[in-house]
Amino acid sequence: MKLRYIVVLLALAGLIVAGVLFLYPRLEGEAPSVALSPEPTLVGKNMAFTLVCEDRVAGLRGTRVDLVQGGRTVSLLTETYPGGTSRVTKAIEAAPLTLGFRDGEALLRVEVRDRSWRRGGNPKVLEAHFTIDTRPPSVEVSSKFHYMSQGGSGLVVYRASENLAKSGVQVGELWFPGYQVEDGGYVSFFAVPHDASPDTEIALVAEDRAGNRSHARFHYRIKASAFRKDTIRVSENFLRRVMPYFMDRDPSLKGDLLEVFLRVNRDLRKANEQKISELCRETSPKPLWSGAFLRMANSKSMARFADRRTYLNGTSEIDNQVHLGEDLASLARSPVEAENRGRVVYAGEIGIYGNTVLLDHGCGLSSMYSHLSSIDVQSGQEVEKGQTLGNSGSTGLAGGDHLHFSILVSGVYVNPVEWWDPHWVKDNVEDKLALLESAGGMVQ
Repeated sequence: MKLRYIVVLLALAGLIVAGVLFLYPRLEGEAPSVALSPEPTLVGKNMAFTLVCEDRVAGLRGTRVDLVQGGRTVSLLTETYPGGTSRVTKAIEAAPLTLGFRDGEALLRVEVRDRSWRRGGNPKVLEAHFTIDTRPPSVEVSSKFHYMSQGGSGLVVYRASENLAKSGVQVGELWFPGYQVEDGGYVSFFAVPHDASPDTEIALVAEDRAGNRSHARFHYRIKASAFRKDTIRVSENFLRRVMPYFMDRDPSLKGDLLEVFLRVNRDLRKANEQKISELCRETSPKPLWSGAFLRMANSKSMARFADRRTYLNGTSEIDNQVHLGEDLASLARSPVEAENRGRVVYAGEIGIYGNTVLLDHGCGLSSMYSHLSSIDVQSGQEVEKGQTLGNSGSTGLAGGDHLHFSILVSGVYVNPVEWWDPHWVKDNVEDKLALLESAGGMVQ
């Protein structure tokens, strides 16, 4: 008898549990969750965001997304979901002007309901107030004259009608970012690559926080440069003396020494340039240097910027490369000084360049000191003009003791001779930066 009562009670308990499990999702009162990514605050000609709705208990019933301004409402999304839908992710795009909206304040309203029986589904409403701004920024170039040579540097000083999200100079396919000054003024250092055509298009580009973009043309002229041609003889003695340096550091470099040289001179060189370009992105938003750059004391130029090099093994032409710096030779293990004030962003080995120090001088300007026998500074250290960085040497792909010196603008190699020339620096850099002094100087 007692067993029968127990069975009945267990059956009733099971029915109650089943009833609760059946009714709870349909009677629960918790609203779904809703998230926007990114949540719009400032929108230009186009807006795009991702909507994520979730309800793990009752499941989702439907979603409505409206764009509202004044008395105008436009639905961007209206959906109903089948039973069992617990999560929905939607990418939504809209062009407010095309939908009849105008610049000014607007509202994005999202309403999501679950499948609860209460109130026809528990509602969750999310409202995001934002501003529509489709007017491109107005940009005025303050610097007047921009005369560059192939392989040379340039500087544009400009002002904008509003704070910009992104600005800079486009030189062909290359991008050189701009840096803001306190009163809404900006500067952008740019480079004309040594192999760029004198007809290369250059333009100032400015983009506001809403994504509206302006292009401003300015007066410039690119002068053709005559670069030297040089022949480098790769002797057997050189191969036996220098290639083990690389083979010790890379076990994959095996076999014929000439083949090892070609892999180093081509593949490793390319990888090194990529690394250097990436390191140059770490830059201060204000100039750290002042005046012309120093030139290594008591040194003789052994090779020049953008020399077109032909490599010969015996009488056979085996490779062609461009020399992207100045080779300066003095006494062996001569002190190598910082050519201007800056911050060390790298101090260590870089493949063909051997022991190298890379300095950031701010606003995308960098200097590089290579083939060093020793390094006396470390990454993150601030150095003054004339401070010793290390000593010259023959590490990397060097045939003898010397300093390989380079200057780069946003990772693009430029002719160091310009930056050694006080007259060039005054006319092309200092006089233009002086335009900022009346505006309060660079942002600190």
